[in-house]
Amino acid sequence: MKSLADTTELLETTTSLLMGSEESITTHGGIELMDQWIGILSESESTQPIAHQLDELKALLLAKPSDSEGIAGQMEAIAANVSQIAPETGAEGEMPSLLAALSAALRMGSVSTDQQ
Repeated sequence: MKSLADTTELLETTTSLLMGSEESITTHGGIELMDQWIGILSESESTQPIAHQLDELKALLLAKPSDSEGIAGQMEAIAANVSQIAPETGAEGEMPSLLAALSAALRMGSVSTDQQ
């Protein structure tokens, strides 16, 4: 199990990559990032559905030919679920705002994926 600091750093890195603040993310890099998240999210019953959605997104990314509409739709569904769990993390601390930023980044990523 990752520490809160490790999870916070992973949240910030993921959000930054999705928003294009750092180098653009490759399919391989995205899958590595998803694998990290799948491991973390699989540990809790309340976040297992998001882990399953990430597994589905991973399969879509690996499919040949890729389905950009399917990828965009899956990213949007994940964003919606992340938005739903943000309030459950409590009003204190930075976690709710980090999750809200991640949800927004996923939505932005889904739009750019859908336009490609």
